Amino acid sequence: MATARVAPGDSIRMEPTGSLHSLKFNDQATNANEVGAGNLSQDNMDPNTRWILKNIKRRECRRYVEKPAKKDASKKDQSAISLPPVHPPTKPKPSVPSDPCCLCGYPKSRHPQESLLLKGADKWDPKQDTTAYPTNAFGEIEFPGFGDHVSKYVRAGHQTSMTTMLKLMADRWGLEMPNLLISVTGGAKNFHMKTRLKEVFRRGLMKAALSTDAWIVTGGTNAGVMKHVGEAVRDFGLTTEAHKKVICIGVAPWGCVQYKEHLIDDRGKWPAQHRIVNDPLPKQSCLDPNHTHFILVDNGTQQQFAVEIPFRGKLENEIAKQKTATGSGVPVVLLVLEGGPGTLETCKSAIQNNTPAVIIKGSGRAADILAFAYQHATEKEVEVKDKFGKKIKIMQPELTYGVEADITEMITKEFGEKELATRVGWVRTCLKNKDLITIYELDSRMSTKDVDMAILKALLKANRNEVMDQLRLALSWNRIDVAKSEIFTDREWEMGQLDQVMFTAIELNRVNFVDLFLDHGVSLKDFLTPSRLLRLYNKISRNCQLNTLLTKVHGASAEVRKFSLADVGHLLQELIGDYYQPYYLTDSRFKNLKPEQLLSAPEQEPGSDPQVSKHLQLHRPIQELFIWSVLMNRQELAKLFWREGNEQTAAALVANSILKALRKCTDDAELMKTLESNANEFEDLAVGVLNSCYNSDEQKAQDLLIRELENWGRATTVLIAVEADSKKFVSQTACQSLLNSIWMGKMSMDNGKILLVSSMFFFPLIWFIIRFREEEKAKFEALISSQSDGKKPAGMGSKPPLSRENTMNLERTPTRLDMKEQQDEPKHRVRRINPFRKLMLFYTAPVIIFSLNVVSYLLFLGIYSYILLIQFNKTFSVLEGILIFWVFTIMVEECRQIVANNATSIKSKLYSYFTDSWNILDLITIVLFTTGMILRFIPNDESFNAARVVLSINLISFFFRILHIFSVNKQLGPKLVMIRRMIDDLMSFVVILMVFIVAYAIASEAILYPNQELTWELIYRLPRKAYWTIYGELFLEEIEGSAEPACSDDPAIYLNDQADRCPTSYGKFLVPILMGIYILLTNVLLLNLLIAMFSYTFQQIQDNTELYWYFQRFQLIIEYNSRPTLPPPLIVFSHFLYLCKCCLRRCCGKTGDSPGGLRKVYKDKRLEEKQLVQWENVIADAFLMKTDEREKESVENRVQATLTRLDLIATKVDDLQDTQAAGGTVMAAGAALREDADSVPNPALYMPPELDDRLKLIEGQMVHTFKALNWIMKSLAQNQMACKEPRPQLPDPELAIKQRQQREEEEAQQDRDLVRSLRIQRYQYHFESRNSPYPGSHPQVQRYPVPDEKVPWNEPFPEYVPVVYSHDFIKNKDWADPDLMSLSVAQRNILTFNSFDKKFRVDRTSHLGKYDVVDGLPINPRGRTGITGRGSLGRWGPNHAGDPVVTRWKLDEFGSKVLMDGKPVLQFVVVQRSDNKQWALPGAICEPQLRVWDILKTDFTAEAMGSLMGDPEEREKILVKLEELSKLGEEVYRDYADDSRNTDNAWLETRVVNYHDEGGSILKHFVLRPHKAQAGDTVDAAIWQTMTSSLSLHGSHSYFCQLVAEKLGAYF
Repeated sequence: MATARVAPGDSIRMEPTGSLHSLKFNDQATNANEVGAGNLSQDNMDPNTRWILKNIKRRECRRYVEKPAKKDASKKDQSAISLPPVHPPTKPKPSVPSDPCCLCGYPKSRHPQESLLLKGADKWDPKQDTTAYPTNAFGEIEFPGFGDHVSKYVRAGHQTSMTTMLKLMADRWGLEMPNLLISVTGGAKNFHMKTRLKEVFRRGLMKAALSTDAWIVTGGTNAGVMKHVGEAVRDFGLTTEAHKKVICIGVAPWGCVQYKEHLIDDRGKWPAQHRIVNDPLPKQSCLDPNHTHFILVDNGTQQQFAVEIPFRGKLENEIAKQKTATGSGVPVVLLVLEGGPGTLETCKSAIQNNTPAVIIKGSGRAADILAFAYQHATEKEVEVKDKFGKKIKIMQPELTYGVEADITEMITKEFGEKELATRVGWVRTCLKNKDLITIYELDSRMSTKDVDMAILKALLKANRNEVMDQLRLALSWNRIDVAKSEIFTDREWEMGQLDQVMFTAIELNRVNFVDLFLDHGVSLKDFLTPSRLLRLYNKISRNCQLNTLLTKVHGASAEVRKFSLADVGHLLQELIGDYYQPYYLTDSRFKNLKPEQLLSAPEQEPGSDPQVSKHLQLHRPIQELFIWSVLMNRQELAKLFWREGNEQTAAALVANSILKALRKCTDDAELMKTLESNANEFEDLAVGVLNSCYNSDEQKAQDLLIRELENWGRATTVLIAVEADSKKFVSQTACQSLLNSIWMGKMSMDNGKILLVSSMFFFPLIWFIIRFREEEKAKFEALISSQSDGKKPAGMGSKPPLSRENTMNLERTPTRLDMKEQQDEPKHRVRRINPFRKLMLFYTAPVIIFSLNVVSYLLFLGIYSYILLIQFNKTFSVLEGILIFWVFTIMVEECRQIVANNATSIKSKLYSYFTDSWNILDLITIVLFTTGMILRFIPNDESFNAARVVLSINLISFFFRILHIFSVNKQLGPKLVMIRRMIDDLMSFVVILMVFIVAYAIASEAILYPNQELTWELIYRLPRKAYWTIYGELFLEEIEGSAEPACSDDPAIYLNDQADRCPTSYGKFLVPILMGIYILLTNVLLLNLLIAMFSYTFQQIQDNTELYWYFQRFQLIIEYNSRPTLPPPLIVFSHFLYLCKCCLRRCCGKTGDSPGGLRKVYKDKRLEEKQLVQWENVIADAFLMKTDEREKESVENRVQATLTRLDLIATKVDDLQDTQAAGGTVMAAGAALREDADSVPNPALYMPPELDDRLKLIEGQMVHTFKALNWIMKSLAQNQMACKEPRPQLPDPELAIKQRQQREEEEAQQDRDLVRSLRIQRYQYHFESRNSPYPGSHPQVQRYPVPDEKVPWNEPFPEYVPVVYSHDFIKNKDWADPDLMSLSVAQRNILTFNSFDKKFRVDRTSHLGKYDVVDGLPINPRGRTGITGRGSLGRWGPNHAGDPVVTRWKLDEFGSKVLMDGKPVLQFVVVQRSDNKQWALPGAICEPQLRVWDILKTDFTAEAMGSLMGDPEEREKILVKLEELSKLGEEVYRDYADDSRNTDNAWLETRVVNYHDEGGSILKHFVLRPHKAQAGDTVDAAIWQTMTSSLSLHGSHSYFCQLVAEKLGAYF
């Protein structure tokens, strides 16, 4: 039994089964406000259900119009009208045979009584004869037997607003607007497709859909092309683990869905069950189980296909109007696979709508016909002059007689002769704009390799004149390969042309496009303005982490937020630390920028932002984009800007710091993992660049570490690394080498520890045994200089040992005084350091400061211990005073550390201070000491004893503080980290342990001693036993009551503490058992768990021992490098001196200097700094190149390259096999063609012109060979040298060639006759007048489809419901008739038809004779067009026009007439129309009383010869010649004009007059060029064109040219 899901808020309702009522009235959804509605309460409905019922309607027939019975209708056909049973889905039960059927498709018995009583015309119109009700079929649909896939569906009326449908899809179905719409059309029935082509089609379609986030729209049924698309979606879902889903939307007719009754429910079905059957009922089909969404279009009919086509077209047009992320509309492409006549019409309509089409050649039928026509239709390049006089080249499509005849034969074979001329016309219409057609042919060198590339290139080809549109498309699809191969070829881009797409690419995180734009000249300095940067920060998604953080900083609600650059600066300080000073906060111009005003202004050119002068530019645009990318966690984009920027080491560390801070600001586990990974990647980049720099030049690498970074808030690289807690970076050799030099100060690294300690206590040794780097450097320079002079300086016994340490020089550049002293010194003289300076350099070295502080601290601990142990009494002693002063100096030093912190605000200084655990310990020691001393001076014994306790505990904390000294030791330093981590583990463990302790303590105490009184003693005693039991103290005597002295059960005794209370008798047995379990859990389980935790922490630290120690040592060295020289308590003098300096600087207005050795400022040496930065960039580029090379050489890349080569080899092998197979096929096909002359031509047998020329050359050589052999044989026979046997009869090649040429001429003539007959047939059925969409209509108006046989008015066509349309621009115009459609029938007599209308002075007679007038409207005498009204024509009824055909003979270079097929060739004047870009005769709308020559004189000269008419001297000559030409005019046609603007009530009639210049003397000097002032916007170009049938001309102008050619006996 199937299960069903119920929508939220819906109740489960039981429905009767087995009902035989009509499906039509079973599915009538009710509405409380309508007749016959039930009581449907919407109070408890789901919001989506309520919205659907309110906005989506279905259609029901409201008027019965009996359908005329077919004379040859069989019983089988009659049974097809009947409906399938509702339950179960078995064989259909036919309706009563005598039950007539309505035009809606439902039997009469299924209509309500009121629909039978309504009377009206014999026509049935879905718009007027149906009623809208709330839809009753929507929800989710399951397909049993096809997996757990669930699709969404809805039954919607055919007049549903497309805006409503988009709201349904976006808001209710949760679909995001696509970047591409792929409309798939083709065969509606199952067809066979080659296995490989099927595989390539499916893979390419899915790749195109996924790479562009496209929607696929099909017919939705489980047959034909829709089934192939569904299987492609299914196969993708089975074989690919993708995070995004392919959206495949099926638009199907509701009336043709088999078993649609299973989809009906007033409140929707969640899900509905839809079973797929292999043999669907006639005129019905099952839905495809692999589509994701279904829109079932309902116009009140059933079993009528194609009712959804107009709805689908409107939906696709509405989707195309939506904006993508790049700001352009959604592009639409038509994918044609196989198909019938309807596919030809669909493709024709798409081409007319400027929708590109991709034809899959080899899929069969319509697709192969279109592919054949496209590949064999030629394009001729003609050179014309535009209205500005500029020569331009235009491709003119041509279709020869032979190709058109072959197309006709192919259509006849596939679809029969029904509407043959119309279908051939559809193909010709498609070829009028070949740019919109792309053919995909498997394994063709002329075609793309994959279907997805064919789809994307088709869209680019359709927009090839709009390069920016092409670029937006490629950007929207994120197809960098398409952009590189099709757009960025050899094009030169103007300054700022790519700025907008660059902004979009950054916003959409299109990394490859950003890189491409940078390579093609996008200047970030001009591109990134303050307003654009603000737009980037204000366009971020609301659910983005950056948006949340900026909102907190900004302090405003998300609805009114406008983030400023100051907000970004404050956020960066919160994340990194306020040691980082961005210029957003330091430069008032940026700090005071008003984001509301900048963001409200439209996007302008760079440098034109309001309130922003051209001098207000971002200091480092690429750095701003880098920071934005890091804050947005866009790793690849950030790495790109990092590569393109400067100061890569510092930038990578800043990114690492930001990402680590962002990780602390989120609880999302996945995001935390990503942020950590990205932070580590930037840390690795910083380490890699630093090591590369260090390997290249040690000194410069250390300069990079301590250089003040003006672009990074005046921080240094080392400071950024320390603040970011980048242990890996600090542990690198470059940093440690820097620390070594800082640690030793100005002393040499070769000084031993014993020498340093000895000299520290006995300072005269400094002058004799301590070596300094300045002296060593001077000696080394003297040695080098002397070697260059060939001398050896005195006192230099040997070359001093060189090492990495003693080659480091972190001194600043020598001062002018130092340089002067060096200049005054004699050459090769070793510079000496005076004794006093040696003392100063020795005692200011951090290693000596550290040693002195260690000695001082040990002395302090000794004094403190002595006082507590021996001399702590109520009498105040001198030692206690010294101790108090000592601690006071320590406290002052802590205060100095807070003030001297790199942070700027007090809050940040305090935060930075307290993040160090040693500082917290210092604070605790000071507070305890202060508390103890306060208690010590309170005059009572209890306070004194309390003071002793507090001070003793304080001494412990002071002893703990000495552990900090061990950080300098490589063995002990990491152990401190281990202890710290283990304490954290212990704290978390104690929480768990306390649960067991408290539980056991309370339980055991309650069992042993029940009903005790609540006292402090009880609270103290409760956890005591349980805690000590863990360590083995079991208290068994107390538990068992055997302890001495004896216990008592008397309350009077144990309450007075005379004896202990005896435990209960049952407690003596139960508590030991509880104790055993308790010890098992705590001692065995928990304590071993703690040991395991300690082991893990130990191993984790042990594996990174050096990493932790290097970082600890770095912090220690930095601390003592900034520490005063004197140790406590003598440090008070240093503090006093420091205070004096601060006061002096404040009085002088100077800023404080940073500690030496950790910051290097290039104030007066910008060139040196610039060279250092450039050097870093070069090293970074080299490092990145090496990294890329290593990645290319990785195993994964090698395997991928191997697989690619194997695929290429496999493809070439398949091509070779197909080529061999094709050779045999061609030979067999050639034999078949020779046997059967009537066979349809095989497209594969068509040869290119080059090959045909070669074959003709071979034929000529064979003729000469035949003549030579014949001559030889005759000569031998005449000279009696021939053999006695009869001479062999050689075949005559000339005769064979003549026979073949004759046969070809006969076939060509047959082709011409066939094409001409089809052209005449199309003209008779006014093919152009039935074309959709109507030209110039916005939105596009689709004509009601009229088959060829239904064109005449005398043919019954009750279903005919033409579209009413009159263009708005002709309304209320002086030259146009009034709008009769807006008047009643009685008021329409204001016009006089079939005669001259005196009121409006318009001749309304027709060349065809009298025409009918029905309801005051004239009727098109040629037949139905699918549209009523005037369209874009100005007059009701006939609109008279004139089409002059100006001709001359085509001459060769010798002045002779050019002949083709024995007939002379004509040239005639054509112009290219601006509205549809088609070539046409230079005609115009005119009145019948005017001469066509008058039209030619005003139109031809204005459109085609306007430039000459502006020359006064030539004017008279031209007019005389034109007057001569006017006398030669002959009328060749006066009749109906088949034009795409014709309607049922307005049509064109024309007079075609031929003006032929027989000798060519009149028109030979005329230069055709439309004059821009005269031609207006109607014509783009004008040329003399050869008159052939292959030309594709506007409307029926090809037919007029045929008449002219026949009249003159010319080739056509």
